[in-house]
Amino acid sequence: MRDSPPGGLIERTMRPILFYHGGHIILNYTREPLLRLSNVPRSSGFPSLTAIQLEALDLLESTAKANQVVLSNLPCDLTFLNNHGLLHSREAFEDEAGSSRYLVRLWLRNEKLAWKLPRALQDGNRRLYEENEVDGSWNIVPLPRLTFTVAERLTS
Repeated sequence: MRDSPPGGLIERTMRPILFYHGGHIILNYTREPLLRLSNVPRSSGFPSLTAIQLEALDLLESTAKANQVVLSNLPCDLTFLNNHGLLHSREAFEDEAGSSRYLVRLWLRNEKLAWKLPRALQDGNRRLYEENEVDGSWNIVPLPRLTFTVAERLTS
């Protein structure tokens, strides 16, 4: 089922969140699109989640939290991770007076090391790496902060 989003946002499709493919467990999951949040409308036409599905999502998140590794990044640290190999998140933060953090998101793929993805996840990667749907300009110099809504994120 496809839902045509307003304003050029990426289409959402119903698909599994957990795969075993190419010898790897792949978990591609973001809770927000599955549930309706106050500022993020749920895609029309998607069936409501059942009590068992909600319980499974809660179990997934509690298991992840119980096994989480917290990174303590220092200034100038770079963190690279396989977006299909682990769940990740970022805690909210407040800048200290006189300084601010700057987060740059980079989609990087190594053709030799990249995992083969199941068909349901290939479309997102194709849009990022082959069709280059992400704006290629980088605002590396300090500029006013930009705000993105959850619905504007690209997911694979």
